[in-house]
Amino acid sequence: MTTKESFNRVFWRSLNNNNELENESFSVAQKNNISISLAKLLINRNIKKIPNFLNSKLKENISISQIMKLNNIEKSIQFFEKVKLDKKIAIFSDYDVDGACSAAICKKLFLQFNIETMVYIPNRFNEGYGLNISAINKMLDFSSNILVLDCGSNNIDEQRYVHEKKAQIMVVDHHECDDFFDQAIVINPKTPNDKSSLNDLCATGLIFLIFVYLKYENIFSASDILKYLDLVALATICDLVPLNSINRSMVKQGLRIINSENLNKGIQTLINQAKIKQTISEYHLGFILGPRINAGGRMGESLLGFQLLSSENIHQALQYAQIIEGHNQNRQKIQSQIVDDIDLEESNNQNINFFYNEKWHIGIVGIIAGRLMRVNNKPSFVMTTSNDVVVGSGRSLGEKNIGQLMMAASEKGILIKGGGHAKACGFTLLEGKVDEFKLFLNEETKDIKINNSKYYESSIDLNVVNEKLLKDLDLLSPFGQQNSEPIFKCSDLKISILKVFKEKHAKLIFSDDLGFSCEGMLFDTNILELRNYISNKSHFDCYFKVKKDSYSNDTVIHLEDIH
Repeated sequence: MTTKESFNRVFWRSLNNNNELENESFSVAQKNNISISLAKLLINRNIKKIPNFLNSKLKENISISQIMKLNNIEKSIQFFEKVKLDKKIAIFSDYDVDGACSAAICKKLFLQFNIETMVYIPNRFNEGYGLNISAINKMLDFSSNILVLDCGSNNIDEQRYVHEKKAQIMVVDHHECDDFFDQAIVINPKTPNDKSSLNDLCATGLIFLIFVYLKYENIFSASDILKYLDLVALATICDLVPLNSINRSMVKQGLRIINSENLNKGIQTLINQAKIKQTISEYHLGFILGPRINAGGRMGESLLGFQLLSSENIHQALQYAQIIEGHNQNRQKIQSQIVDDIDLEESNNQNINFFYNEKWHIGIVGIIAGRLMRVNNKPSFVMTTSNDVVVGSGRSLGEKNIGQLMMAASEKGILIKGGGHAKACGFTLLEGKVDEFKLFLNEETKDIKINNSKYYESSIDLNVVNEKLLKDLDLLSPFGQQNSEPIFKCSDLKISILKVFKEKHAKLIFSDDLGFSCEGMLFDTNILELRNYISNKSHFDCYFKVKKDSYSNDTVIHLEDIH
């Protein structure tokens, strides 16, 4: 562990005992015919079935028998038999990437069977999260078959309302849920009676598996389900669900489709709009494409993401992508203004970040909560006013399940409504309850330990930062929740600044005393502070990720920190 704070004011620790890792990694490398570097990374992740992990074949990680353990899955047969008979269905979906992707898959699949589809995605400004009676009435005017995606588990009154109208409702969701209306078909791995162990799926992954099951049951026998894995991959990465065996398999296969000529037309136009020239990775899904798809909903046009991803016409998709790009640029400006308003020192004496401003943009509060959480690792809650109530979002690292916290606060009468999952939540409350809500959160989080340390995976020499290491990292990818991109440590390096971009990005060169050198980048930093820091001594411990440069194809360092 570093004995004092680094340039970025954190403490760095090794993930393991390096001596023990060396001994075990040699044995694992020999047994599996892989490099020692890759063996170390797999040991750090506690991967036992190494060939299975590296190959990530979908058929090895999911079976019909496991899908059949989803609570209420058998009821989906009767639901969709009626849909096929009526040739009509109304879909209500959430306004984020997961909602847009799951609705797009449904629309595309139903089109194969000439099923007319209405998709309703609520406006987050006027309607907020989840089902509402007004939306239900509009859908009932179109069809008596209502499918709810990525929300709706806890909307018991609305579920009952649909039943009273002699219509059928099916909810496919993955958010925390303790109870639901027994006449509704709720398929959610987090319901009390579910035995599937598929808790880590996002809604898009879940609806994909339901369609796999329905194909097996000859309901949609002629459908080509696998071609929608590009949308499953996009949603899985953007919804920050763990990359366990099945999610990893779906993302890996989905990325293959995205990097082929058969990718979704909406994804294709976004890639072109963002001017991405290299092979698409999970990084592009999570940090470039996902935020753009979300931008429409954040800025008040909730249908845009779905319209883009469900488009069968490349020219129409391009029009949607251009509108989305404008919304994304506007979102970035508003986000910067809100960040400037916040003083994180107000959180110094508490275990949470809690900020409320009635003038902030409702579509941006979730992004801000996530950004604050990444700065100091504290559960973060950001609120604004909408339609005379306070609406907010929360993000955490999962040390406390904030989705369950929101449900508890709702039961206590502090919130009008609230829910989510371990690391993300949404909530609505009266302005007069804001102080009580803050007290509740402080009390519930008083015993959690905020970790101000960061971790590197192994110490390496500069001469092994090469294409061979990149190939190992490619085998280990895709990276995401529970399979984070490795950070390496290299000791006693000299650092020089080669060039500065936009007054906040630095191109650097790293060199050791043996004559080896490697170029790299440090992004979003204070250049003056960096110059002062590296002028104080000659050699540094460097913590970094290893990448392929998108222009030169050289292996480069993306610096995280120095000490």
